Amino acid sequence: MQHSDVTRDDGTWIGLSLDVQDRQMPGLCVFSAGPQLLVSQLSRPVLLAVVDEHLQGVDFWRTNEYRSFVPPLRADVGRALAGSPERWAHRFAQYLIDSPDSPLHEGRWLLSCDSLLRRWRPADASHAEYWGSMIVDGHPAGYLDWFFHSHSWEVLPLRPMPTTAGSRRTASRPGKGRSHPSCCGGSAAWTAI
Repeated sequence: MQHSDVTRDDGTWIGLSLDVQDRQMPGLCVFSAGPQLLVSQLSRPVLLAVVDEHLQGVDFWRTNEYRSFVPPLRADVGRALAGSPERWAHRFAQYLIDSPDSPLHEGRWLLSCDSLLRRWRPADASHAEYWGSMIVDGHPAGYLDWFFHSHSWEVLPLRPMPTTAGSRRTASRPGKGRSHPSCCGGSAAWTAI
């Protein structure tokens, strides 16, 4: 696999390009048959869904089998990477490469924190409020209505989201503090194309 930084004409870093070869099948993949959809991680079913017969929405069910290919990140490492989208991109790329159950497969990929989702956050909303408002309700099962959800960007997590109280308890225990690089510590949305 080859990787290279992508910059604008003025030298501003905008992303990391990955050229992946010899990885025919991703570990996290989507299969479909008619109105049915399956997201699988290696041999584990992670999400099952069925589009309703009138094509107005989809029923989904999460199996709790999803395992993140991004390991928990120590708080000191998170602090060391803070403020540098380039370092986050290289770290994230390494997780994609090293994990057999990541969505990475043969082709060209661009890891970038330049996302419309970041620009749409209202100035008076915290990162937690903004991203939290995009989480699709329902665990383990739910329904996405295409009409209700057609003009919004939303996130359908493949596992239950931790509560804020739960993460504070973990972080307050000596030696147990962990930080997760989701959204670059709340400062950026990563887009893989």
